Amino acid sequence: MFHCELWVDGVLQDRCLGLNEMAILGGSPFSILDVWLYVDGEWATTYSCDGLIISTPIGSTAHNLSAGGPILEKSLQAFVIQPISPHTLTVRPVVDSADRTFEVRVPQPNHGTAVVVDGQVWASQLTGNEQIRVVRSSSQFRMVEVNNRSHYRTLREKLGWGGHLPDRKMT
Repeated sequence: MFHCELWVDGVLQDRCLGLNEMAILGGSPFSILDVWLYVDGEWATTYSCDGLIISTPIGSTAHNLSAGGPILEKSLQAFVIQPISPHTLTVRPVVDSADRTFEVRVPQPNHGTAVVVDGQVWASQLTGNEQIRVVRSSSQFRMVEVNNRSHYRTLREKLGWGGHLPDRKMT
């Protein structure tokens, strides 16, 4: 799980708990955003994109997957950083340790740019002065597991992975 924090001018304004992902979504008028990403206080990159997703392993099979991101095994302690429709072909998703602090800034948000946590609008009407931080939470959740349901069996059945085992005769 993670905490999503809204900071303005170095002051914490709000904080929420998330399980799946935090997304910055461009909103109307639907023009490309410049999204600055900092990792542990160091500027990592600027994405020119429609938005950005920071996902947990549990959330990696939701919005992140739809945006072309990787599927993470649920026990990994990691986050996926996935730009949405990046404006360059060289931008790819990144998987990084959950022990890092991720900070996102949108210096010139669109009128409808919003921060969405687990599918719910959490912050909107951004001005460009906000810093959105994603940090690992000490909170944990219990996952119910079904016997005889491996990670790959679940993926195969839930995501409709087809195919068949080759018919090989033993000689």
